[in-house]
This record gives sequence, structure tokens and C-alpha cells, in this order.
Amino acid sequence: SVAATLCPAASRRRREKGAGPEGAGIALGVDRRKSKVWNYYTKLGDAYVECTVCKKQLSFHNSTTTMREHLARKHSIRDAPPKDEHGAEHEGHEAKRPRPTPPESGPQHGAPCPDARSEVILELVLEMIFRDLQPLSVVRDKGFGLLLGYLEPGFALPAPARLAGMLQHRYGAARREVERYLRTAQGLVVCLEPWASRLGHGYLSISASFIDGEWRRARCLLETRRARQDEPEGDFGEQLRAALAEFGLCSQAVLCVVHDGARPATANGWAGLCCAARVLQRCV
Repeated sequence: SVAATLCPAASRRRREKGAGPEGAGIALGVDRRKSKVWNYYTKLGDAYVECTVCKKQLSFHNSTTTMREHLARKHSIRDAPPKDEHGAEHEGHEAKRPRPTPPESGPQHGAPCPDARSEVILELVLEMIFRDLQPLSVVRDKGFGLLLGYLEPGFALPAPARLAGMLQHRYGAARREVERYLRTAQGLVVCLEPWASRLGHGYLSISASFIDGEWRRARCLLETRRARQDEPEGDFGEQLRAALAEFGLCSQAVLCVVHDGARPATANGWAGLCCAARVLQRCV
């Protein structure tokens, strides 16, 4: 109706073009759009319309009844005529955007996703979870479901329990690869790296640095755990040996232990080396 007001000549040509036998359907569509309700909707194909106020999509079956009810109920807009020009009063229903839902929440919409593509999407979802440190429950979040449902309507989001099993399997494969890589080292330097989270919780990371068979500097993180201020020195040594044993490393492979200066240089029988960056920081 806005286009017809601004350009009446073009509107007249469209009506004349739709007057013939081949243009009967076009003329019907133009006549239907005379209703004021079309000032608030955009046509999406033959079966859907979109509200320009809230971007809600509704199904369209040659009747503006549902469209008028949506404007009145959601936006308090009641200036549309009581029924469309063709007298159609049958009820429509609000269209649901096709999106996958968890298996227990309802049936799927759209054609099923091919198995090969489903496996790729599942691996990418798992990749996002552990790279971005997202919780497994992200697959139950509504926003994530809407996004993935729009991109791939036929894909069924997995349950968090399934993702947990896949994540554990991937961790096991990565751990075996790290163990194999560490066995190529002739000597290790163990680094103790204390750090604090944004909430103020203290942590201690244990990493192993070495030169691999191709003369490249390598660093593998062995463990990260909560640090305790009252932890005895002897207990710490046992935990360090346990972390090495988890990856098949013996204490004799450790050349020295790099620390922040808070622990004795020769604690637990290992040669100690204070972190150069920490020493410089203390000097400053």
C-alpha cells in the first residue's frame, strides 16, 4: 500500500498485468494486500509472513485473521478491518521457526540431517565447548538452539551426557599423544606456575619443558589444581612425583624445577631455579 501511494502508475501497471488469465494469481495477491494489515507485515514466500514490528513469523493461508490477532494481542494495533476483503475467516496458526530440539522435548522439524554432516556438526560443537571453555549445558540453551536450528534445521542437538562421553574420549586420545611426545625427551625442566583466577582462587599449574628430537622447544601442561596455603612441603613433592608418574615420567628425568622463589631451591631432591621474570619483577 505504501508503494502504491508513492507510485500509483507502477501500481496500475501491475494490476493491468495481472488482469489476464496468466496473471490471475498475481491480481489476487495485489488485491489482498489492499488490507491495512499489510502495513505491518512482509511476505516470505507463499506460506509465511513476518511482522515488521517484532520480526515474528506467522503462517499464511490466504487469510489475515491471524495477522490481525497478532497485532492486537502483541502490539495493541487495532486499526485493521475486521476481516480480509475475500471474507476468509478460517484460523491460521503462528509458524514455528524450524529448529532442532533436544530428543526429550519434542519432534524434529524438517528433513533429517545426513549422518556424515551430523557427525561433522557434532564434532564442531564439541570443539567449541572445550576451546571456549563452555559448559556442556550450552546445548540446552535456547539461544544456541535457535541459532543451530536456523543453520541446520534437521540436526538434533545431543544430550550433555553424550557430549561428556565424547569429551572424555577426546581427552584420552590427547593424553596418549602427550605421553608419546614426552617419551622422546632426554631431560625435562618442570615449571611450577602459581596463578589466581578472577574470583581470587589460587591455582598451581605443573608443566614440562624440553627440546624435542627436531630441536624445537616444547611445553606440555601436566596438571592444574587448586593451591593450598597450608600445604606441607613434603606433600607437594609427592604430588609432583605423582603428576610425573601419570605421564610415565620418572624423577630422574627432571633436570631442575623452575619456581617463583617461594619454595626452597633444592626442595625434594631436585635442583631449583627461580623464575627470571619473577626475579626481575621483585627487583623492580
